[in-house]
Amino acid sequence: MNKDQFFDVFGQIDPAYVFAVDEILAGVGTKPAAFSRRKLIRAALIAAVILGLLTVTAYAAGLFGLQERLIRDPAPTGQSAGLADDTEKTLDQLQSVHHRDHLSLSGVNGSPEYRAAAEWLAYKGSHADQMAAEQLEQGQAYYEWRDLERSFAPDEETKEICRLYQVWDEAMWDKLQEIAEKYGLALHTSRTAFPGISRDYGIYEDGSFSAAIEATARIGFSYTIYLDRPGTLPADDLAATGTEEYEEWEYVNVWGDELSMARRADDDWALVFYTGESATITLKIWYGGGADHALLESYADRIHFEAIASLSDPEEILTMLRGDKT
Repeated sequence: MNKDQFFDVFGQIDPAYVFAVDEILAGVGTKPAAFSRRKLIRAALIAAVILGLLTVTAYAAGLFGLQERLIRDPAPTGQSAGLADDTEKTLDQLQSVHHRDHLSLSGVNGSPEYRAAAEWLAYKGSHADQMAAEQLEQGQAYYEWRDLERSFAPDEETKEICRLYQVWDEAMWDKLQEIAEKYGLALHTSRTAFPGISRDYGIYEDGSFSAAIEATARIGFSYTIYLDRPGTLPADDLAATGTEEYEEWEYVNVWGDELSMARRADDDWALVFYTGESATITLKIWYGGGADHALLESYADRIHFEAIASLSDPEEILTMLRGDKT
């Protein structure tokens, strides 16, 4: 159903029911004298239908896909007046490092996970700008403000958390805790490496994980997968570029998993998004360019996203992702 069809249908509903539905959705009871029991039941049914239509329409419009996961990094606000020319030049060169758009790996726009990730990534960039400027003005290397030993951390667990979230000083540590508390989220405390996979990836204490899977004869394609459980601020991030050039569509694979897919013309990469009750999964597929929808959908058919989301044991996860188990 497209938006025009939706509003055509919506426009045929008696306004009296629409107002009653508004009260139902808002949790306000309608007085029996103003609205009969029969009409109240009918209004409740219409409320359920409207909620269903809104969900279906949002899904069909790609509102749970790439665009709703995109985190725009705010542009640098500019440093204090009076900075040396060399400092300004170096800061300009660092913009591409400190400021990048990212894709949310846990939750779409409006969710606590999305909002927390957006706030944290924006803070990291602005804080790096500020600290780099201070170092450069003192004639020191722009990166020397970073405490590589994390000596500010009171214990080993805190040091590990700071390593996972790329926290470099006490101010960042305080801000990370503040953001997590603000949105009611936990922080990852550890990550264990997968056997045979780069230590850049791994499985977290809550079962979230990331992994790079190389192509085999059975799988047929290479990809990186990010699985994040709800309720935790993601420690991984995925940089996003040229998202306005992506074509998006929805697909239900052979396992019944509802997916959002995105690809850019003449690119070597495609993106697949799955949102389930127990996890959000982001797949970055490498296909070498020239693939059509059918080929990419056939790749998505080879992964049972819901089943993957239910696993927590690293060996089981690897076995299924590598195509050794269906």
